[in-house]
Amino acid sequence: MTPGEHAPDPRTAREEPAAGGLYGPGPAATGPAAAEDPGEPPAWPGTPEAPDPGEARPGPRTRIRRGLVAAIAFAGLVLAGVSVVAFLKDGQAGHPPRRPTAPAAGDVRIRVAGTEFCLGERRGARTGQVHQVPCAAAGLPRYSLAELGGGRWRIVSHHPDLGPGCSGIPSGGRIPGAAYEDAACGDPTRVEAFALEAYGTPVEGYRIVPADPATPGSCVTVVGDREAAWARLAQAACAPDAAGQLFDFDRD
Repeated sequence: MTPGEHAPDPRTAREEPAAGGLYGPGPAATGPAAAEDPGEPPAWPGTPEAPDPGEARPGPRTRIRRGLVAAIAFAGLVLAGVSVVAFLKDGQAGHPPRRPTAPAAGDVRIRVAGTEFCLGERRGARTGQVHQVPCAAAGLPRYSLAELGGGRWRIVSHHPDLGPGCSGIPSGGRIPGAAYEDAACGDPTRVEAFALEAYGTPVEGYRIVPADPATPGSCVTVVGDREAAWARLAQAACAPDAAGQLFDFDRD
């Protein structure tokens, strides 16, 4: 110690530990410099995270390719829907509509043209009333055609409980809206002979026309809701468009 220098006061002098010394890192910086460091920004709930700069983003070609894939998939669904509609309408996808079968002697299933309904009776009923029935459930009674000559036909019914019969119109066809029904053959008061007349070019179906009825111009007709099963058949005026009046004769 040189002259003029004063010895340090042992009450105030102390040794400062070096940063990162024996006791680990020094205390966090305080003061103005620390206040200027903003740190990480607050993350609010629901705030999307910023994309990683290093993450690959889809380019224009990738987006176009994805759009084409989606368009092709949509077109496939549309074509599938069209095929289903064609199948339900025509019976077989990609094929023309069913062509009506011309009448011929022998066993037949009488179909309402352009539908999946066939003629039949309600099981357990004894009225003989003929209805349109889903063809898959038809078969009571079974029908056959018998040629009478002169373009006339008899529609014969074969009922498992009531025996053979004939389809016809009661009361000589005098009553408008009279039922088309199955009953015992040979009743002189019934119309049991019919002309089976082709309709349309090309043929769309065949009208069942009572022969020599008391009310000319009558046709066997599906009446009521023609889209529903069990709509009944009756005598009605032949319509210009033959709506509900066309049939074909599927051979069993």
